[in-house]
Amino acid sequence: MRLALIAAAAALCTLSLSGCVTTSVDNANATIQQKLTDYCPKVEAAHTAFVLVTLIANVPQSVKDAEKTAYTTAEEFCADPSSVTVQTAPQKVIDALDDINDAKAKADAAS
Repeated sequence: MRLALIAAAAALCTLSLSGCVTTSVDNANATIQQKLTDYCPKVEAAHTAFVLVTLIANVPQSVKDAEKTAYTTAEEFCADPSSVTVQTAPQKVIDALDDINDAKAKADAAS
């Protein structure tokens, strides 16, 4: 009987904790996705401003290519913010930073 009570208590604790963890993850996902919906219009505005600058100033092609890479990477996040979750965000951010750093290195080498 005592073992059954301990097992029941352990099961209840596990269910209670899993509910808390799920709620925390859901809240974190909602926060990430909300931040992206706030961030993405700013990315679009910055890209538009950069394109306008390239029309009136002599911007090296390597810099244009680097900006295009960064913008394309950001678009992947913005196209579907719901795909960015606590589980997927770390790898997506690492991939994005790798793309941006590679593009920056190419721009620096071409300058």
